[in-house]
Amino acid sequence: MIKMLIVIATAFIALNANAQLANTNWKATLNIQGGMDVQFMYGKDTLNVINVEDNSTLETMKYTVKDSVVTIQKISGQSQCDPSSLGKYKFVINNGQMIMTLVSDGCYDRSNAIGTLTLKKV
Repeated sequence: MIKMLIVIATAFIALNANAQLANTNWKATLNIQGGMDVQFMYGKDTLNVINVEDNSTLETMKYTVKDSVVTIQKISGQSQCDPSSLGKYKFVINNGQMIMTLVSDGCYDRSNAIGTLTLKKV
């Protein structure tokens, strides 16, 4: 019984942490191709990065949130990121803006494109 409660509590905490970003959309300009306007579309546990110009999907990633750090992992997309490579970015949300700052990332393409990024809520 206690083990079951621990599992349920852990699942609830994980879902609650993702709730900060779940079902939100953010616009930013990535440091690629001279600057590319994109939209970060957070679902329940996936993040789609969309090129605003042609509405194409640049990258689809899984994400989790813990202690104001979002961890992302490529599912599919245009970067050279290995799907096993994790990216960790600290984020702060204030007045309709989110600032993401690199903590660690095993993928150079992703860390170079995101680095420190300011996004505006859509």
